[in-house]
Amino acid sequence: MSQAALFQVQRRAISSSPYGRTHVWKKRPAVIPNPVVPKYPQRVIMSNGASFTHFTTSPRSLLRLPRDVWNNPVWNTYLWADEGAMEDEANTTGRLGRFNRRFDGVGGVGRDGKKSVEWANSEGSGEKQGELVDPSQYIKVKERKGRK
Repeated sequence: MSQAALFQVQRRAISSSPYGRTHVWKKRPAVIPNPVVPKYPQRVIMSNGASFTHFTTSPRSLLRLPRDVWNNPVWNTYLWADEGAMEDEANTTGRLGRFNRRFDGVGGVGRDGKKSVEWANSEGSGEKQGELVDPSQYIKVKERKGRK
């Protein structure tokens, strides 16, 4: 071995610091920072003339919407349905219609607006209906063997 090779080995093994090499940082390659995402202000003009500004990654500064929530028939059913269709749909189809059919007559009022349940007519008569139930019948106590 040459003296330069021995010197390098000795230089690495011997440290002049009383702490050894624990406090010496290793040279690491520089970390590249995350890319900066551009955010551009964009003015959106809706079909009814209303406008708002929001920030986006698109460099377009102006966006005109020909179709939005104001003129789309999916959002506004009054554009394509008549007045009777909305009420008919609510009563016959969909979740609201199913709810109305399921709970028709509950609460003492039917579809015609009159009280249709008999017990609703005897309101305020002072009679108590039903029976009292002792809740201790339904509580099952597990008895352990050998204990009382």
